[in-house]
Amino acid sequence: MSAVEAALFDIGNVLIHWDPRHLFRRIFRTPDGAPDEERVEWFLGTICTTPWHVRHDLGRSPEAQTSELIARHPAYRAEIEAFYGRFQDMIPGPLESIVAAKQSMRASGIRVYGLTNFGAETFRETRERFGFLQEFDGVVVSGEERMIKPDPRIFELCIARFALDPERTLFIDDSAPNIKAADALGFRTHHFRCEETCLDAFRNLALI
Repeated sequence: MSAVEAALFDIGNVLIHWDPRHLFRRIFRTPDGAPDEERVEWFLGTICTTPWHVRHDLGRSPEAQTSELIARHPAYRAEIEAFYGRFQDMIPGPLESIVAAKQSMRASGIRVYGLTNFGAETFRETRERFGFLQEFDGVVVSGEERMIKPDPRIFELCIARFALDPERTLFIDDSAPNIKAADALGFRTHHFRCEETCLDAFRNLALI
């Protein structure tokens, strides 16, 4: 099997932790001050839902997203405004060992790229916050391209833009549908579940 010469990283929940529950556990509290998990799950399953947020990943602005949802749910104006207004509260920090591995790969001559489902505006502010997100040979952001994983076209864009050979490129992502799409295009893949198994995969491929 050919040696891996490039790595293509997902970002959310591979290089940085991301979960809107981190924010909404601060907003929805029980009378004794604890996070109100039932209200958090209801809000994220009913108001600020995944399908709604995906439209931002496809290029819709936070302003358009917010105003449209407030018109439908005016009683939750403040909570809806918090979703993009306090977006960084959803990101408690990096997955340090994976960030270190990425940096080690790049220092050793492995080409390192990013492919992320992320809104253009929220990615810019997140990239400013975390310097290691500026340390890629190139990044494809869904909100800038107006297409998202697992659409094969966004992988094909990476292949063309970065001159990737899928058989020599390792794609790392925490989503099974995204891994399946990459597999179909001939990428080497690792389905991210935890830091240690990911590091083992890197070691097995002599990437770190």
